Amino acid sequence: MFLQDLKKAKPVLQEVLGHYLIFLALFFCFRLAVLLQYGELFTELSWGQLALSLLEGTRFDLASTSILLLVPMLVLTFPLRFTGSSIYRKLIQAIVYLQMLGLIIFLSADFVYFSHVKRHITNELLFLANDTEYLLLEAKAQWPAILGVLIAAVLCFPLFLKWHRRHNLAGVRSWSGYLLSFLIMAVLARGGVQMKPETWCGDARHGNGSMGNLILNGMFSASHYSISGHFIERKITNEKEYLSTLGILEPQDPTYPLEQKPVRSSSTNPELNLVVIMVESLSAKYIDGLSGGGYGITPELDKLITESRVFTNFFANGQRSVDGVQSILTGVPPLPGIPDMTALTANYPRLGNMARANDIRTVFVSSTNRESFSLDLIAKSAGFNEYFGREDYPLLLSYPAEEAQRPLGWDYEAMMYLLQQLQDSEGRFFGYINASSDHTPFAKLQEPFTGYEHGADTEGGYLNMLHYTDWAIGKFIEEFKQHPQFDDTVFIITADHAMAHFQSNEPYERFRIPLLIYSPKYVEPGISENYGSQIDLLSTIVDLLELEGTYSSIGSNLLEEKPQFAVVKEGALINIFSPLGFLQHSLGRMVHYQSAANQPSEQDRQQLEEQVLAFDHLTYLLLTANRWQRL
Repeated sequence: MFLQDLKKAKPVLQEVLGHYLIFLALFFCFRLAVLLQYGELFTELSWGQLALSLLEGTRFDLASTSILLLVPMLVLTFPLRFTGSSIYRKLIQAIVYLQMLGLIIFLSADFVYFSHVKRHITNELLFLANDTEYLLLEAKAQWPAILGVLIAAVLCFPLFLKWHRRHNLAGVRSWSGYLLSFLIMAVLARGGVQMKPETWCGDARHGNGSMGNLILNGMFSASHYSISGHFIERKITNEKEYLSTLGILEPQDPTYPLEQKPVRSSSTNPELNLVVIMVESLSAKYIDGLSGGGYGITPELDKLITESRVFTNFFANGQRSVDGVQSILTGVPPLPGIPDMTALTANYPRLGNMARANDIRTVFVSSTNRESFSLDLIAKSAGFNEYFGREDYPLLLSYPAEEAQRPLGWDYEAMMYLLQQLQDSEGRFFGYINASSDHTPFAKLQEPFTGYEHGADTEGGYLNMLHYTDWAIGKFIEEFKQHPQFDDTVFIITADHAMAHFQSNEPYERFRIPLLIYSPKYVEPGISENYGSQIDLLSTIVDLLELEGTYSSIGSNLLEEKPQFAVVKEGALINIFSPLGFLQHSLGRMVHYQSAANQPSEQDRQQLEEQVLAFDHLTYLLLTANRWQRL
């Protein structure tokens, strides 16, 4: 009996294998597409490393395929007579076919996203899934491709059925084949027979980020990194060593070592106001006054640069808008495997709350729809009393009819609405503008914002939109000069993150953003080459506004010109930028090191590694123990 059943196992295994081959082929095709389309990212790899990457990538593809097919295959091949019938098999295979179409759509999105940030999708998946309006906007811009996929899907379904009928034409079923296929799929889903299942950081074992991008696929990185809202455990050693490495030698309270108690100056300076303008995807590269690039689209920012304190080595802490807002308004750095402020349960400072505690009115205005990118929740979490989105204010300019009501909105209207809200403010105020007009898909504008050839997802389309945003900032500052409290207002202009799309694989381009602090009466103009990042703005703002109240920050006041470095998150990796150079780490080992000097220094490399790990591990330790900030 057993031997007879065992003989029937072969067609069952062949049936399962037939499904696997199609999914593996899809993963391989998209991996090959990444290699060919973004070849400049992999030029440093030898032929041996390329081959090894493709080979190891197959293991991750097998794991992803097993996760997708485990349940359908167990249902399809269950050893009862009716499961071998033609109708039953077609029904289950139709479900598998829908899974396959979903995978194609997801891998296509990952392929496009790769061009933006030079890595696969991670926790962006949750934010996109919760923002249907933005997804519909992107779908509208890509409708020809989507229509083509749908037509191809209908035409290819009969071929899909024909392919699978040939592997088990009679619908043979077998208990031994069923159990054996289950065991094989379970092992493949875990990535092997090791004690722990394969994880997202497994690609970093070679110490090479380029190899990691080839080894992983978008589905694996998203499912093993972004969907979890839990902390990824670190191996913590000595908290005192972390504090010493970061220069925190004598904390006021060892239980809350980042706690600070600002001392208000005894000067007679007036109580200042603040306006922060956070521009979508604004890279320093595109501002002529910073890079000398000759793009000719930022005359207003170029003028402000001569009148502001400008930081030329300023970096975004992440690659998403929520990373930028979190860093600026809470000082909590976004790091791999640590939930962001929309899911973080630890106590942390909230700049809006601090401002309100000092009798400062707080107003957050976004150019986007209210709920886009969860900004309504973020603003509320950060302590803003008033929040406005695109639905709350009228259009002031005449935009092309097909673009006028875009969910990403218009920066000019957002800025003018904030100014309107602040016109009658008798007390102090803190205004925050999220200027997202420069987000893809780029709108096609009229003169004078047509200097480059337009494209909904091209660099020319971005440059035209940035020209518009620059003009809007100039108009906003010009109008604000008529406000009675202009002289007592500090303006901070920066970005949520850099424009990683259209850039090379050079790490500085992917994270360097502008920072202008403009206040003709109270902030001396000049250029600072000191290193810093968005998390340093919390301490900078607290000191500028002389806010009273205890708060915690791992950053420092940029205006004090202390030697610093910037730690940023790049997907599942962390990077550090400093005068010593650049280093990338996987939390398990160093991935890449680039010296600022002509000759790499082992001492500098070791110092960078110690600093980035101390920064990460201390952040992890204090947040998990809820010791970042006391209640």
